[in-house]
Parts: sequence; structure tokens; C-alpha cells
Amino acid sequence: MFCPVCKAEYREGFRRCADCDAELVDELPSDALVASEPVAPGDSDEDPFCSFWSGDDPRLHAELCELLDKESIPHKTVRRADHLFHISKYPAFQIGIPFSMFERGEAVVKEAYGVDEDPQDAALLLP
Repeated sequence: MFCPVCKAEYREGFRRCADCDAELVDELPSDALVASEPVAPGDSDEDPFCSFWSGDDPRLHAELCELLDKESIPHKTVRRADHLFHISKYPAFQIGIPFSMFERGEAVVKEAYGVDEDPQDAALLLP
């Protein structure tokens, strides 16, 4: 049994959709099935964010975020702050970008800093 409105599937015996309150049908018409849309960058199911850079330098963090913004690469930052009795061994900043844009992000950093290896190495080139 299927809902013709929201396309939800139900077990036999149900008559109405719990979400739409529409009458259920035995089969969906073929025109009701829609081709999937392209995946949006950063979609948690299809294109998850992955770690791109981590470190403790706030200036380098800001520069990398600015580079990613200029190239329209979506990014998120996790900030961690140590507290007096909760000393953490994690870096203060961690930048994540969509997996599908990782290579593009690497190319942007390599071009900006002249790094051949890893975006982490950009910190070594800065004065």
C-alpha cells in the first residue's frame, strides 16, 4: 500500500496515510516516480563533510576559511576551547568540507600557498 501524495509505503491492512490523511493505493502510477535530484554539496547522506584541516593557529584558520569562501566551497568549523580542568589534546580548530569538493579545496590551498603535499603543510610556509 502506498500514499499517492507523499509516496510512503504501508503494510497491508492500512487504509489512510498517517501523514497526509490520503487514501492509500495498491501501486503508485509510473509517472509518480520522480528521478532523483542531483546531490547538494554537504548532504549528510550522499556527500558528507570530511576533515580538511585542523590546527591551533587562528590566523591560518581565518585565511583558509577566506580562501574556501572565495572559491564558493562550503565549509564548517569545529572550535574547541580548553578549560582549566578539562585539558584537551584536540586542535582548537577543525575545518570540514564536502567530500566531493576535497580535491578542489586541496588545489585551492596548493595554489595559494604553493604546497605540494598536504593542506596541513601550509602552516609551515606562513611567517
